Amino acid sequence: MGYLSCKAESSISTADHHHHRRRPEKEPTEKKPTKKFQEFSYKDLESATNNFSQTKLLGRGSHGLVYKGVLPSGRHVAVKKPSRTTTTAAARTPISGDHSNPNEVDNEIEILSNLHSPRLVNLIGFTKSDHHKDRLLVVEFMSNGTLYDVLHSNSNSRPPPPNWGRRIKLALQTAKAIETLHSSNPPVIHRDIKSANVLIDSNFDAKLGDFGLALRCVDDHKLRSTPPAGTMGYLDPCYLTPDNLSTKTDVFSFGILLLEIISGRKAIDVFYSPPSMLDWAIPLIRRGKFLSIYDPRVVPPKDGSVRKMLAVVAAKCVRTSRERRPVGLVMGILGECIRN
Repeated sequence: MGYLSCKAESSISTADHHHHRRRPEKEPTEKKPTKKFQEFSYKDLESATNNFSQTKLLGRGSHGLVYKGVLPSGRHVAVKKPSRTTTTAAARTPISGDHSNPNEVDNEIEILSNLHSPRLVNLIGFTKSDHHKDRLLVVEFMSNGTLYDVLHSNSNSRPPPPNWGRRIKLALQTAKAIETLHSSNPPVIHRDIKSANVLIDSNFDAKLGDFGLALRCVDDHKLRSTPPAGTMGYLDPCYLTPDNLSTKTDVFSFGILLLEIISGRKAIDVFYSPPSMLDWAIPLIRRGKFLSIYDPRVVPPKDGSVRKMLAVVAAKCVRTSRERRPVGLVMGILGECIRN
């Protein structure tokens, strides 16, 4: 992966003039929300999920299982329950450690307690710490599943793949979520940006979720002692040791996600050769074959400059030189693509 990322350098210099584009306005973010989070009893959430029934299972996250729950008020929520043995449907392959650690629940509570944004899957409440029972986390329920489902599901019950206007909108909303994390005080690094962690609400808007692996850039000892983690296919090849972690680690993962949105292909898919999104897409972008990477299931953007801009900005995000990976540039170009 590192080789192809390096090769991408020579092909993505053509759009450097976009650095001066006007950046979209940030969405409002409350760094210290005034609302108090609800404290649930374990029994409350057992009742809300029909005793964690398999029929209520929504999926698997970084630290366990996620269930749909209905509170006495009638509000639908997602309830996260730690599990010692779990992998996600989107092919989670941890590079070190056991990601089903109950401490990740506390980590997610700590991070979400200090962030609130329309682009994040926000915290509603949690249960008390209890040595005899897992601590449970309650977050917003996203009725349209994940971006992974939207892009890759073959189920007849799901709508057809989203058109380009909608895809660009979802990509822009995800980029805004990442900027919300990186511009917070202290900055937050998600460490697991991928389509399975982008949730789609009832209005078909994207929100970034699953903060079990996220780290706040405030505790230097914790940053330097936490082993690298993430999902293969999205993982920054520069992130080999704790010292290599930076906000640009998330930017790399977003670049893979943007290629996934553009192409409709999974980050790693053994049914294709090469199976790696990076190994397949970057050589085509280098040769200027932008149309070749677009999802054949839907009509591509009519404007050739838009097709090029999207491909080039994705390639910029996966550069080997982390300092040259864009952040604001991404939102500027995506915003311009929507306007066009």
